[in-house]
Amino acid sequence: MSCISFTETQTPGLWLPRSINTIFQWISQKVQQAAAQDLPMNLNVQAFSDFVNADEKLSILAEQMFTEVPLGYHNGTDPIGKPQIRDFATFITVLNRIIVTGPEFFQVDDSDAMGMIGFPINAVLNWPMGTKSGLIFWYLPAVNRKFQPILQDYEAFLASPASKGVLKAPNGWVGPRAQRLVASSALLDGPERGFTDIYHCPNPDDPLYLGFESWDQFFTKEFKPGVRPVEQPNNTSILNNSCESAPLQYKQNVKASDVFMLKDQPYSLENMFNFNQLYVEHFKGGSVYQAFLSALSYHRWSSPVNGKVFDIVNVPGTYYSQSPSQGFPNPDPCATLDSQPYLSSVATRGIIYIQAEGPIGLMAIVYIGMAEVSSCEFTVAKGQTISKGDELGMFHFGGSSYCMVFGPNVKLVFNQPPGEPKEDGTWDWSTKDNLPLNSALAAVETPVDSDEL
Repeated sequence: MSCISFTETQTPGLWLPRSINTIFQWISQKVQQAAAQDLPMNLNVQAFSDFVNADEKLSILAEQMFTEVPLGYHNGTDPIGKPQIRDFATFITVLNRIIVTGPEFFQVDDSDAMGMIGFPINAVLNWPMGTKSGLIFWYLPAVNRKFQPILQDYEAFLASPASKGVLKAPNGWVGPRAQRLVASSALLDGPERGFTDIYHCPNPDDPLYLGFESWDQFFTKEFKPGVRPVEQPNNTSILNNSCESAPLQYKQNVKASDVFMLKDQPYSLENMFNFNQLYVEHFKGGSVYQAFLSALSYHRWSSPVNGKVFDIVNVPGTYYSQSPSQGFPNPDPCATLDSQPYLSSVATRGIIYIQAEGPIGLMAIVYIGMAEVSSCEFTVAKGQTISKGDELGMFHFGGSSYCMVFGPNVKLVFNQPPGEPKEDGTWDWSTKDNLPLNSALAAVETPVDSDEL
């Protein structure tokens, strides 16, 4: 099976198109839709607006994060080039519209162009969050706490039948073109297979929806048995992939505390583990492997080891904060993708600690919520015995990034692919294919002694 080709500016798989014009057209469309349709204001959107406007400092930051965007950066413009989202009030109106709309596969006005916006709220904030005021505003705990109910409402919509309109064939996510693209992203080097051969569909005979009842049900779809076999299931010296993902970096000698806002975004275990000193002390001097899940990736997680669940912790955090080094004057064109190490310290995240059999010992896996992909659901419990390939949980409403953290006695030697990282510990994730779920990622190199708590 061959997948249709896409241009560089269409970039299927990324959460936002690389093409600024695609984002610009989409935002303009949302502004026009919000203005044309008199939607009732969502109560939590209104509460957030009132909260910001009642605080003079927050109100100033909220306005300035839009006005500080240089005019050379499209943030939604009308035909004569005047920016359409240059104030907080317009953002609120557009936000109110977005949270009752599922992410569309095609641009509404051009069915021949793949312009998927996987992070719709993030798209609106793509440039504002990188301004001086935006960096401050979205880092504030009070702002994130007040914004959380809006995302919960959005998540409820995406998990409801009201969201399944964007799935409808022929132009939705279960249409033939989308099926080819999603199936192609899962084929990797395996045999050619169609979408319904790879994924479990509730009703493969349903021509419009394949039996999927919501956007979230579609995006958390399961592989069929045998699609991702567990490699070396009984070898405790081999670490498997917990997510279908592209390798980002492997950093050793990680510090207990570090300045994660620096340009190179070093890991800070205190921040990553939400200041739980028991785990900080155990893992300091150890290593972190991080990988990226694209919009078309598989969104469920599997255990990379055999062992027992030691602990599970959900950490509240930020939603639209990015590394200051990725803001203006040279902003990340697809925020917050270039802030992934930074997000391990600040974003909403779910952490599972596993006492692995063999030389790996106690390890942690940090599943990171990026932007509106903030819901991490664990499907295992503390004390549960797990084996390689057992499901641990899932991201809802899309994919994200994750880290595996190891003690100082564990050194990894990576298989091909991905091979050993560059001298600075990184891989170019944007050009790397996903590593299959459950495949053998790395071998453990001669541990010194047991890594247990």
